[in-house]
Amino acid sequence: MSVMITDVSDTALWIAAVRANEDAREDAVFRDPLASILAGERGCRIARSFSRSAMMAWGVVARTSAIDRLIEESLSSGVDTVLNLGAGMDTRPYRMTLPPQVRWIEVDFPNVVAAKTDRLLEYAPVCRLERVGMDLLNRSSRSELLVRCAEQSKNTLVITEGVISYFSNEDAVALAHDLHAAPSIRCWIQDFDNAGQRRLPRGWERQLNAAPFLLKVNDWFEFFEAAGWRSHRMISNIEEAERIHRPYPLDFPFGLILRALPRDMRTRILGLSGAVLLDKQTTGVSPSRPFARSLQ
Repeated sequence: MSVMITDVSDTALWIAAVRANEDAREDAVFRDPLASILAGERGCRIARSFSRSAMMAWGVVARTSAIDRLIEESLSSGVDTVLNLGAGMDTRPYRMTLPPQVRWIEVDFPNVVAAKTDRLLEYAPVCRLERVGMDLLNRSSRSELLVRCAEQSKNTLVITEGVISYFSNEDAVALAHDLHAAPSIRCWIQDFDNAGQRRLPRGWERQLNAAPFLLKVNDWFEFFEAAGWRSHRMISNIEEAERIHRPYPLDFPFGLILRALPRDMRTRILGLSGAVLLDKQTTGVSPSRPFARSLQ
């Protein structure tokens, strides 16, 4: 039976359930013992109700693994603060090996932050963790947070895993400009989907009616480069899946069709999504004026 997503907060439970299922595997790519606590029964029911669940899990696991690697590489290059926007039920400050002095800030809706804090009261993060309850589309509140972050950090990494697709083009550009205007923010990790106007699997549009994918771009990388963010390191899902020895599932019918395609064609199709580390470009971009003034 289909379980309807009531708002975008439900998607955090859904992804946590996918990570919990990965943790339960003997050959798990990563261990996330807190994921099942955060997903709860509702998250598990949502995950079970979506069609092509194996396909979904394959993408989430590859993306999670790739972003873990990009975070580790960024921290080794001098990042002192991680700003995770739309953090949902992510548990990286608990499950990853992080320098204890790193400042990790999670931002999400107040109800998500409250639920997560309550469920993890008995567990200690491995670094300095702060949570902020806020609607990311509230530009005034977002700007205040970025100003504070700029005052307290020299080198900030932003993460927006699983977030940007729910932004309209206009909101995504506004976020890109606001992040660009913050002097301490140097790099930005996103998941990407560069397949253009890709159709969702059958039934997903109805289940995601309350949390639709809004971003519509022909070229993901050109879109963000125009807002001042250029791709520095890209890891496609197929590249990461091959590295972790996790082949695309034999999901009927799409998985079988993909397996039957020539390798180069299959690689091109599955290479259209993944994770990317963007670097801030310092020339040729005009940050949005309201936030630019607030930093002066």
